[in-house]
Amino acid sequence: MIGEIYKETPISLYQPTSADIQELTKNAKLQYGRANEILTSSWPELNDMSIIDRTNRDKKTFNAFVDENVDDPKEAWKWRGTRSSARNRALGMYAQLTAGFMFPMVSAQDENSDEDRGVGDFMRDMLLWMGENSTYKSSFLQLVMGILTNPVTYLGAEYVEVFQKIREKADKGYTTKEVLDEELSGFQAPVYGPRDVLITNAYQQNIQRQTCVIKERYLDYSDAQKKYSKEENWQYVQAGQNSVFNETNGLFYDVMDMENPDLVKETILMWRGEDTEVPFLGGVYMGNDNTEHNPMKHRDNFGLPKYDVIPFGFHKISEHFFFYKSLMNSLFWDDQLIDAMYENVMNNEFINQNLPVIVSGDDQIDTSVTFPGAVHVSAKENVKVQTAIPPQRSDGYRALELIENSIKEASISDTSMGQLPEASQKAYSVAKADQQAKIMLKGVGQSIGESIVQYGKLMIDIAIRHYSIPQVEEIAGINNVKYRQFVLPSMSKGKKVSKVLRYDKNLIGKKMSKKEQDKYNLKLYEEAGEDKVITTVNPEIASRMKYLVRIDVEEMFAENKEYTQRLLSQLYAQLRQDPLIDAETLVRKMMYSFFRTEGDELLADKNVIETMKEQTMVPQGELSNKMPMDETLKLRSMAMI
Repeated sequence: MIGEIYKETPISLYQPTSADIQELTKNAKLQYGRANEILTSSWPELNDMSIIDRTNRDKKTFNAFVDENVDDPKEAWKWRGTRSSARNRALGMYAQLTAGFMFPMVSAQDENSDEDRGVGDFMRDMLLWMGENSTYKSSFLQLVMGILTNPVTYLGAEYVEVFQKIREKADKGYTTKEVLDEELSGFQAPVYGPRDVLITNAYQQNIQRQTCVIKERYLDYSDAQKKYSKEENWQYVQAGQNSVFNETNGLFYDVMDMENPDLVKETILMWRGEDTEVPFLGGVYMGNDNTEHNPMKHRDNFGLPKYDVIPFGFHKISEHFFFYKSLMNSLFWDDQLIDAMYENVMNNEFINQNLPVIVSGDDQIDTSVTFPGAVHVSAKENVKVQTAIPPQRSDGYRALELIENSIKEASISDTSMGQLPEASQKAYSVAKADQQAKIMLKGVGQSIGESIVQYGKLMIDIAIRHYSIPQVEEIAGINNVKYRQFVLPSMSKGKKVSKVLRYDKNLIGKKMSKKEQDKYNLKLYEEAGEDKVITTVNPEIASRMKYLVRIDVEEMFAENKEYTQRLLSQLYAQLRQDPLIDAETLVRKMMYSFFRTEGDELLADKNVIETMKEQTMVPQGELSNKMPMDETLKLRSMAMI
């Protein structure tokens, strides 16, 4: 989109004659220039560093970079290294934040603002299914690593259809046809770095309010050909070359990309306010000939356009600044200080172990006899040997301890990373450090959760616009309209079952009486049996709902299984005889906490349970005559188990 044009720069073969395309390209170049300036300008919020420079420095901090180049040979003896303190804290934080995957929770409201819990639960399950059957989980792991080292990391919500060529045996040889690639198609959650997505306003935190959002990446020429070869302007695309528009004379010039000579640069500009999304390939326009016919691809269930990327970060820097402060940014100076201090302490220890000496007189003493415990006897009376400097003793280790404590305060404690506390540490100090670490984790979780709420809305848009539409199947020359169903592993009454999510076309435009609803539910119950739970929804009603998204930050943090098991054991003892508690569900919950799905194998067969019921069942009248009412309820509860 942008580049330096000189006298010797060749004029491009690509010269669009349409004034509208030239004007759109000019506007795109203007927006791209603003966005690129945001990436390369210095910002006081980032210690007068640019987004790119800050990203590079923080990545070096995480990778424990050490400059081992030594120009002066006299300095070569000094220890150079790193304690990797910031990196170790980042890995501990990463383990805590990825202990669970965060999924948004959904509630639905109709046009009267009345909550429809059934549709809301259905949509929540749809998002879980999308997460399980896409790149969401692997992308979430990459995303968390990104927020620890980058000023911003983006997560995209895209629906793609990828076709592949297959060969089928025919009467003579083979025929080739294109079919939908199920592995690569559907909902995808790509991760973008700070350079991959560009914005035009650094002080607007809500990305949906940005004037223009730009996605940029480099493609192999073959991949670009698969995607754009059908476009009229594809003939002008060349690897390692960008067509740059010169506003002065209205001509395009070919500028070589020396850093990426074998790749093609794809730039997609989106204007949400104008509902326009335009791709450029190496600066060549790849949109519709009519510039007004380039609508944005991502739209909500009411047809309104949205940007399909959401920014994530470690924590906010200011009340307006778009970018975030990464963990590596927060720990940078403490990490530098502890490495410098550790270098001084170690070098001091090296000198103390092998002190330099000054020899005066007629005898010669060299380093061949300077080793621990060495004794040199000289016959010369005038020989003197003395150390050049006295042994140095400082409180360097105490300083290291103070710096390490400062790093812990900005991240997580040792016990949160799985390390046992030292015997000298007081229990109160350990508990206080753990409490501060939990507060820090909750704050980071809230920052991520805020972005997940926005991301959940994009997922709902895809669920409605792409997964709730019918598919047309041709069978024996007859077109059959069919909705997809989705199967999700779930738990019901403590037992592992398959939850079936189904858009039912028979519900469209249909009103049911209470009796008809009961009959419909009974039919689903009989179809489901004991190993399935079937949930249906009217696709038209689902598309007209307003969806509210919230997040449970606790989902990100691993449960303490030992604590949960002890708690369930106590609850089991207290509630086992309670007539208001379903005993089978209670038992399954407790067994699942210990044995997971293998706990089902330990439960008695239902036929055995029924036999036990018959053997222990006592007539109610007989019980009432011999014991108080509360004892009657307890025994009846035992008999029903």
